[in-house]
Amino acid sequence: MHLPVRSVVFELEQGRVLLSPGTQLTPEQLKDAGPVTDIVAPCLPHTAGMKAAAAAHPNARLWGPVGIREKHPDLKFHGLLGVDPWPYERELPILPLPGMPKLNETAFLHRASKALYLTDMVFNIAKPKGLLAWMFFLTFGTYRRFAVSKLFLRFATDRAALEAAVAKLVEMDFEHVVPSHGEPVMNEGKPRLLAALRERRLIA
Repeated sequence: MHLPVRSVVFELEQGRVLLSPGTQLTPEQLKDAGPVTDIVAPCLPHTAGMKAAAAAHPNARLWGPVGIREKHPDLKFHGLLGVDPWPYERELPILPLPGMPKLNETAFLHRASKALYLTDMVFNIAKPKGLLAWMFFLTFGTYRRFAVSKLFLRFATDRAALEAAVAKLVEMDFEHVVPSHGEPVMNEGKPRLLAALRERRLIA
């Protein structure tokens, strides 16, 4: 099964943030991201590309969720998302999604574009590829549609904590939703995300 992963570069006033560096990126592609100041793993499953990205940008600060230092003891992390002060709160606020210790996903809001970046919470792969793709996506309710993955919810050990964070998420000012897996939902991102969250009973 082919599972595309989106890597994103945020160009901010005082920084350049590389989010979720993919394992398929070459050293040349990583360097083409420009003068990166910070490299971020937005959740525990999206950490495999951190080592190569750090090698391409040796002066960049590394960030990740709680548990990433144990997962990658060979890397030196500057801070933990949701624990240590995040320097770009004005331009790129973050919202950790607790209650899922095996994922520890963090959402990112790019204020200037009103785009909400999510990692594994939602999928939007219109044309899945691979012999097992239809089975995987159908099982978890994301086959050729924008939806909250049922697999994501299986990791929730504290549903109340997750729902409390989701309540804050939907109050954010965004118009677009950009998932790591699949196509962005432009302009209608917020109403479609609300509908997807209601479908999984994460909001009323």
